[in-house]
Amino acid sequence: MHNEPEVAIVTGGAGGIGEAAARAIARRGAHVAVADLRPAAAEEAAARLQAEALNVVPVTVDVSSEASVRAMVATVLGRWGRIDILVNNAGVESSKVFLEIGLEEYEQVMRVNTTGVWLCCQAVIPTMLRQGSGCIVNVSSVAGQRGGGLLGTAAYSTSKGAVIALTKALAREFAKSGIRVNAVSPSLTMTDFAQRQLDRLTAGTLERVIAMTPIGRVGQAAEIAAVIDFLTSDQASFIAGHVLNVDGGTAM
Repeated sequence: MHNEPEVAIVTGGAGGIGEAAARAIARRGAHVAVADLRPAAAEEAAARLQAEALNVVPVTVDVSSEASVRAMVATVLGRWGRIDILVNNAGVESSKVFLEIGLEEYEQVMRVNTTGVWLCCQAVIPTMLRQGSGCIVNVSSVAGQRGGGLLGTAAYSTSKGAVIALTKALAREFAKSGIRVNAVSPSLTMTDFAQRQLDRLTAGTLERVIAMTPIGRVGQAAEIAAVIDFLTSDQASFIAGHVLNVDGGTAM
């Protein structure tokens, strides 16, 4: 083990699950880059965490752009010299039914939710290989296992299912090099992201989702973050290629 603090990147870090994950990881002493498409939102989230005496910095990134992703990684390496943890949380929602989604919208969902994970992993893994260690957690969704069915529909579930396959492929390829890759698979979690989805849908959708959830409520961002924190910690040192459902029993 190295003696310096761990360094983490959390994409989509300016709120919801991302901000909660950044908080949880920073609380154990890590330096965390709160990376988000929205510069002002990233700065506000970083300020909230800094007010808790946590060592975080805001970074702007568009995960669908290879150049932007590589610039983010260069910024983090320039500041701290290493990257130990990557949490791929950035994503976009999509709740249109299959026959109403045009190719352009489908490709945008895939570009952010799947290609974004691909690009971030491809930019970070060379550093982790040089270090001989690293940990990646990809945020998928129960929609990627069930084919949608709660809020996300065909495009969203396709993008999140691909994240699960990519997680396993990377774990298989890099585990022997000391890099652990896992995924978390939440169900509906009350964030601004989820609220935007609910606002577009018919009244009563939230109640129907709760009725389909064995635990009988929706998730909280801190509950997902606690599992991300665990998977990125030494306590999870023998876990690789796993998809951990944090879903109130929804996927079973």
